[in-house]
Amino acid sequence: MKDSDWKILYELYKTPNITKVANRLYITQPSLTKRLQSIEEEFRIKVVDRTTKGVEFTKEGELLARKAQQYISFMSQTRMELRKMKADNKDIIVIGTSYTYNKFVLSDILYEYTKKNPDVRFELQDERSNILFRKVCDGDVDVAFIRGDYEGPVIQRKVEVSPAYILTKSPIEIQDLLHMPRIDFKTNDRSREMLERWWRETFDEDLTEGMSAGYIDVAWQLADRGLGYVWCFLSENYRSDYDLIKTPVYFSNGEPVLRNTWFAYREKSSMSASLRNFIEYINEYIVIDGKKKVDFTLS
Repeated sequence: MKDSDWKILYELYKTPNITKVANRLYITQPSLTKRLQSIEEEFRIKVVDRTTKGVEFTKEGELLARKAQQYISFMSQTRMELRKMKADNKDIIVIGTSYTYNKFVLSDILYEYTKKNPDVRFELQDERSNILFRKVCDGDVDVAFIRGDYEGPVIQRKVEVSPAYILTKSPIEIQDLLHMPRIDFKTNDRSREMLERWWRETFDEDLTEGMSAGYIDVAWQLADRGLGYVWCFLSENYRSDYDLIKTPVYFSNGEPVLRNTWFAYREKSSMSASLRNFIEYINEYIVIDGKKKVDFTLS
């Protein structure tokens, strides 16, 4: 069981509606349903039954939901105590980041920043962007670099726009993809949704599952061996040990498929001087666009 699985059980027990809970947790309905199925397989029980009014927990499911409430409470108390400890050492900044942004962009940013601020230390948490967005909303990370567009009670500043490409060993035509294996890797829900949308527009059929490679580096390695293609977004700082062919991806109206990356944080009066200085640095030197509209009161 992942932390996010306990959160799903907790939220679904409070609000027995898959659509509402999926929106609240910034995940898609299919992803939430898949996680429920994984929980049921792990414990070999039926957690919920579908009804016309939503979902109804079984007796076994209710037990798990009560345990989820205890777990969420325990983790919340633990995080609060850890944040209090961190407040005594104000030069540690907790950053949430996707794997690829950390690999190709963030490491250079932190290198330049620490040359002028050598006493600041960073704790990096690699996660998918939908999980990171929830963490920055909940205050579990100080700031986060989020791939894709999410809505919530945080300030968001655009730091990158990345185009989508097909990466292959040899040159291809787009129609060739119908007869080639796709090599998937861990990515967030928003990126997956854009792939599915592009596929439906391009081929007028639903996307099927591809070969699972884990991290994107492994996917590139498999593509370099001619085992299929990789559909992905690439930063300007993209570097690879493999000489793969990059084929740009466009929607049916001719527009390129693009993904935004946002710098997200909560504005608080209790923010440490080190954290505020880091945020000001990102806003001044890294941000490429104005503030995203925020419809919530920050505290």
